[in-house]
Amino acid sequence: MVDEKNTLKVELDSLKKNAQEETESRKLKQMEEKGEYDKIMTEMKTKLEVAEKKADAFDEYQVTKRDSLLSKLPEEDRAIYEGLPLEKLEAHVEKVNTNPSPASVDNSKPTSTGGYASFEEWASVDPDGYKKANNPQTSGDIKIGYGN
Repeated sequence: MVDEKNTLKVELDSLKKNAQEETESRKLKQMEEKGEYDKIMTEMKTKLEVAEKKADAFDEYQVTKRDSLLSKLPEEDRAIYEGLPLEKLEAHVEKVNTNPSPASVDNSKPTSTGGYASFEEWASVDPDGYKKANNPQTSGDIKIGYGN
């Protein structure tokens, strides 16, 4: 269904273009028959000027786009990629400048020594933390005795 719609759109666009071209060619033939060559020349010149302005704008766009893409590459690589077509250069710069994956994080369980090499080091460097972690009431190892 979508493919049919797209093909019909393309056909309609081509028919419109053909009809416009035929209308323009008939108009030119009528003007030639009447001997209005000057008018034909001025119309063609204006069309040419409009087309040249569009072409210049597009060329300028491509140059600025290429410069901005090349500026994203390291200086030593710019000479290598300078000759690539704009589409390929865009794809390459996008591939090279993707955000790096985040640094891996150690998901292992903390050691019984609180991250220190030994209990002695832990007790000397962080005595309050050592006492708190090894106190049965605050470490989660609550020992309650009934009776005995």
